[in-house]
Amino acid sequence: MQLKRHFSLKFVFLMPLVLSAIVLALTIKNYVDLVNREISDEYGRIQNDLSRAAKLVTAIDYSFTNYSKSQYIFLLEHNRQIKNSVCQMWPIDALLLTDGRNHDMPAVDINYMLVGTTELCDSDSDVYQRVASQVSLAPVLSFMHDIDETILGVQYIDREGYLMSSPDTYAKQATAELLDTIKARPFWQSTAQNPDVISISGPAPIAATSDLVMSLTMPVYSLGEHQGMLSLDIAYDELMDTRGKLSGKLEIINATTASFPDNATRVEQFNLEGVRGDHHLIYRLDPIKEIGYFVSSHRYSLLVIGFIYVFSVIVLFLINTRVEHGYLKDLAAKDAMTGLLNRRGLQDFLVNAQHGEYVAIAVFDIDNFKSINDTYGHDVGDNVICYMADQITYSIRASDAAARFGGEEFVVYMSGSNRDALKKSLLRVQQSIRSRSQEVVAPGFTVSGGVEIVDEAQASNFEALFKAADEKLYQAKTSGKDKLVF
Repeated sequence: MQLKRHFSLKFVFLMPLVLSAIVLALTIKNYVDLVNREISDEYGRIQNDLSRAAKLVTAIDYSFTNYSKSQYIFLLEHNRQIKNSVCQMWPIDALLLTDGRNHDMPAVDINYMLVGTTELCDSDSDVYQRVASQVSLAPVLSFMHDIDETILGVQYIDREGYLMSSPDTYAKQATAELLDTIKARPFWQSTAQNPDVISISGPAPIAATSDLVMSLTMPVYSLGEHQGMLSLDIAYDELMDTRGKLSGKLEIINATTASFPDNATRVEQFNLEGVRGDHHLIYRLDPIKEIGYFVSSHRYSLLVIGFIYVFSVIVLFLINTRVEHGYLKDLAAKDAMTGLLNRRGLQDFLVNAQHGEYVAIAVFDIDNFKSINDTYGHDVGDNVICYMADQITYSIRASDAAARFGGEEFVVYMSGSNRDALKKSLLRVQQSIRSRSQEVVAPGFTVSGGVEIVDEAQASNFEALFKAADEKLYQAKTSGKDKLVF
C-alpha cells in the first residue's frame, strides 16, 4: 500500500533547498554589490589622495619657481658636517618662528636636511650661495610633508647636484655616488622632458627604508631654464590599505612596465588632471579568501538560511504526517473499493451523529449477485458493486450515511421526524439502484432490503438494529426478492 502524501519526499527536500538557494543567491549578490561599492569607494579615495598630492607638488613648484628667496621667514643658523664625502646641513633649532610675530605664538616644528658635495659646506662656494638663495623654501617641504599621513617625504633635487629633503631620513641616506649620477638617472631625464605635467612612477622600493612608494615628480623651471626637480613620495602600503573593508588586495600597476596578473579585476586607469603615466588600479581577487571573508562577514545570514531550510523541511514533513495520518484514519474507516464507510466507520459515525426523532437502519443486498459474477465475470461484478455505491450516495442526504459491510451487502443510515418519510426515502434509494441497473449489466438487476426503524432513544445499540434489519433482509430474500421489508 502506498501512503497518500500532500507533498512528495522529493518536494519536501528540494523545495526548501530551492528557497534557501534563492535567499543565498540574494545574499551573495548583496555581498558582491557591497564589495563593488567598497572597491569603488577605495578607488575614489586613492585617486583623491593622489590628486591632492599632485596639487601639493604643483604648489611647491610654484613656490620654487616664483619665490627663490622669501622675505618673511627667519631661519636660524644651520648645522653643517661632512660625512662620507657628503656635506649635510640641517637647522640648529627645529622650531621656526614667523618674523615679526608675537613670540608667545606657538612655533612650528620643522624637519629637513640639505645634502651635497663637500663644496656645499664651504660658505664661499657658488653652490653654497645657490643654496642660500633657496634654503628659505626648505620649511615649505616640511610643512607639505606633514599635511597628509600617506606622504613619506618631499625632496627638491637641484641641477647642481644637491638635495633638499623633508624629513631628513632620505637625505641621510644620500651618498656621493648618488649625488654625482643623479642627473643621469631615468627619473630625472623623464621628468625633465615633461615640463608641463607631473610624472607618476612606482610602486618601487626606496633605499632608505625599503618601503614601497609612489612618486610624483615635476621639473622646476625659472625664466625658461631648468633648475631642478621636485619629488613627493607616497607610502604605497598606507595608500592601498583598505582598513579591513576588503578581503582582496588593491594594487597599482604601471601598464608600460608590467602586465596585469591573472586574478586582476575591476581594472581602472588613473584619471588625474595634469599627471602623466599609464597606471591602473586593480583588485586582486582571491576566491578562497573571498569565500572565507563572505562566510565570516555573513555567518549569521548563513545560519538563518540553514535554519530556513531545516524549518521548511520539518514543516513539510509535519504536513505530510498529518495528511498520512488522516489518510490512514480514512482507510481504516472506509471501504477501499467503493469509498463508502466500512463497519467500523459506520459505528464511529453513529457515535457522533445527531439523531432525529426516528432512526432507520437499512440493509441492502444485490439479488442473484453470484449469478452475475458467474455469467459476466468478477470485473463486471465489481462494476455492479461500485454502481450501487454511487447510486446510494446520490440518493441520500448529507446527514445520512452509507456503508459497505463486504461482498454485495450495503447498510444505509437515515434519521428524521416521520416514519413514513423514512420509508419513502429508502424505497427511493432502492428504485434509483434498480432503474438504471441495465447500464452496468444487461438486463439489469434488482436489490432486496430489510429496514429497522426505531425511536431515537433505541438508536444507541447499533448491533441490535443491524441484526433486526438483517433478519428482515432475509425475509425479503426468501419471500420473492426485489423488495424492502419494514
